[in-house]
Amino acid sequence: MLLEAMDGKLKGHKHYSSRQLKPADKELRHKIDFRITHYAGDVVYCIMNFLDKNRDTLFQDFKRLLYHSSDSNLKKMWPEGAQSISEITKRPVTAGTAFKNSMMALVQNLQSKEPHYVRCVKPNELKSPIAFDEERVRHQVSYLGLVENVRVRRAGFAYRQRYDRFIKRYKMISHYTWPNFRKGTDKDGTKVIMDEMKFSGDVKYGITKIFVRSPKTLFALEQRRNDLIPSIITLIQKTWRGYLARQNYKRMKAAYYIMQAYRRYKLRAYIAALRQKFANAKKMSDYGKSIKWPAPPVPLRKTVSTLRTIFRRWHAYMVLRKIPREEWPQMKLKVTKKTQNVLSIFFSTTTIIVT
Repeated sequence: MLLEAMDGKLKGHKHYSSRQLKPADKELRHKIDFRITHYAGDVVYCIMNFLDKNRDTLFQDFKRLLYHSSDSNLKKMWPEGAQSISEITKRPVTAGTAFKNSMMALVQNLQSKEPHYVRCVKPNELKSPIAFDEERVRHQVSYLGLVENVRVRRAGFAYRQRYDRFIKRYKMISHYTWPNFRKGTDKDGTKVIMDEMKFSGDVKYGITKIFVRSPKTLFALEQRRNDLIPSIITLIQKTWRGYLARQNYKRMKAAYYIMQAYRRYKLRAYIAALRQKFANAKKMSDYGKSIKWPAPPVPLRKTVSTLRTIFRRWHAYMVLRKIPREEWPQMKLKVTKKTQNVLSIFFSTTTIIVT
C-alpha cells in the first residue's frame, strides 16, 4: 500500500521511479523496489518492512533505565533518557522524525560555525585499498563540482582569510605588529605586514577579509613565519625561566625573613623568660642565686655569659652592701685567705691522688 501511494503521489517526479511506473526497468522488483535519483547517483530502496524500520520500538521507559545506569558509556549513549515522564509522549518518535530533528540540530550547529568542506571521493565499491574505478571517481568528481571549484580557485584568489585571524597568525613577521598591533585596525595591521613583505601587488583587501592571488605569496609568508617560530619559542622559554627564577628568589627571601623573624621571636622569648625568673630576685634571701638559668639559644650564648657575669657582680654588691664599707678591706683579706686555704687543700689532695 505504501508503494502504491508513493507511485500515485510521485508519478510525475523526475527523480522517482518504480517497476509499476517503468515496466521495462528489469533492475527493479515488482511491487518491492523503487529508485530515488540523488545528486551523486541512483539509489534503490526496498519497500519490505519499510514502515517497521521507521518505527522506534525502544520505548522511553527503557531509555530512562539505560540513562540512569551506573555505566557512564551507557548513560552517554541514551541522553534522551534524561527527560521526565511529563516531557515525553506515550508513543516514541519515528526514526524519520529523529533523523529530521538530528539534521535540524546539525544545520543549526553548522550555521553557528565557519565551515571547512572536505570532499571525500570513494575509489571503488569493493572497499578495497588497491582498486580504483575511474568511471566511479569521474562521476563523483563531476557531481561534487571539484573541477569547477579548482578552476574558480585558480582563476581567482587562492587564499582568503579574515583580518583578525591573518594578523594573529603572521603578526610576528613585522616588528610593527609584534607582539600586538595597536596603531589601527586588524586591516591596517595586515596591510603593514604585506607592505613590509612587498606582496601588496598580489593581494586585494576586502571589507572583512584579505584575498591572496598567488600560492607563492602564502608559501613565502608561511616560510617567514616558520623561520621566526624558533626565536619566539626561545623568548617564551627565557621569559618563563626568568619568571620561575624570580618566584624561587621570592620564596627564598620569604623563607629568610621567616627565619629571621623566628630567631628574633626566640630571643625575645628567652629574654622575657629571664625577666620573669629574676623579677623578684631582689626580694629573695639569696638574691636569686638559687634560680636556675634556662638553656639559652645558640645566638645568645655569649650574651648570656655576659649576663651571668653582670648578675654575679650584682649579687656580690647586694651581699656586701650590708657590711660597712670600712670593713671591706678586712673582708677581702679573709676571703683571699680562705680561697688560698681551699686551693692549697685542693692541690695537696690532687698530689696524694696522683702519687
